[in-house]
Amino acid sequence: MINTKKSNLSWGFAQIWNESLEQHQERPVTPRNNLWASELGKSLVDNYLKMKGETPTNPPNMRSLRKFEAGNIWEWIVGLVLKRAGIYLGEQRWNSFKYPGLIEVTGKIDFLAGGKPDWERAKAEIEQLGLPPFINRASENIINYFQKQYPEGMKTIVLENKSTSSFMFPLYEKFNFASLNHRLQAFHYLKAENLPEAHVVYICKDDARMVEIGVFNPSAIENEYKGYIEKLTGYLQANELPPLEQPIEFDEETGQFRDNWKIKYSLYLTKLYGYKDQKEFEDKYRGVVSKYNRVLNRYCEEKKMTDKNKEIIAEIEKEFSQPFENFAKIAAQRRAVLEEEKKEVKN
Repeated sequence: MINTKKSNLSWGFAQIWNESLEQHQERPVTPRNNLWASELGKSLVDNYLKMKGETPTNPPNMRSLRKFEAGNIWEWIVGLVLKRAGIYLGEQRWNSFKYPGLIEVTGKIDFLAGGKPDWERAKAEIEQLGLPPFINRASENIINYFQKQYPEGMKTIVLENKSTSSFMFPLYEKFNFASLNHRLQAFHYLKAENLPEAHVVYICKDDARMVEIGVFNPSAIENEYKGYIEKLTGYLQANELPPLEQPIEFDEETGQFRDNWKIKYSLYLTKLYGYKDQKEFEDKYRGVVSKYNRVLNRYCEEKKMTDKNKEIIAEIEKEFSQPFENFAKIAAQRRAVLEEEKKEVKN
């Protein structure tokens, strides 16, 4: 057998690398009057406790910290390509917005992009920097495309970058939607800066694919944005704990049931819900979600409902206090959209 013991290495840096990824410093949890833009759309009860200065029972673990830093690496790569392509206008700019009588929302923009670059200068800079082939190709292709399509320059837009898993990426790509918390965060920057357009940019961490979802100002998203702030403000002013999240939710964007991410990623998972960690919560509800979706899919495919299927439908109706047909209708609509998209691609 080949000896692969670490002691045989003359030197190494993996341990220091891993330890460095775990040294991310979280904001101290102290009472505050402002909501961070990155918290918009997340659990009301979690945000209530954070703003009250309640110490988390489930702070981010080492894996979560490493995932956070991996996201920063992808954000840096996107910023580098924007800069080399000459369309970078700025990043990490603080801004805030406050409706009268409601709490203030504060945040930092990832990137502003657009303008009228000096395309030839941008090309020359790329050649001189000796960047990796992928960065070079992306930068050159972007320059050539935008130079041809927008000779007079481009509108200034906000880019909000999010790295995501290979599990979630196809959902964003197929259904062309940004998660509620992401679109509210992007809308906040538009509202605070009085800008018309933002793109939520999802990057798949596994294969570097990218998809952009538009967020606009004005738009109906402001109803979601203001409505969320109003709810949280009301609970804070009344000094009343918001209701707990339900363990299973129906995602209208994808037309599927799922375990509630607002619970499993809660900083107060043990305090509020009694679970030791995320795994304990997932283990309890993974099978339940699977059987709910299995029956939902069978129903949408117009397959005969077995007695067991009917029992599960009754369970769903009891859990959500509404007819199963409501979920089936939304799921069927999402399926129809996907079928239309497939036809368009073929044509």
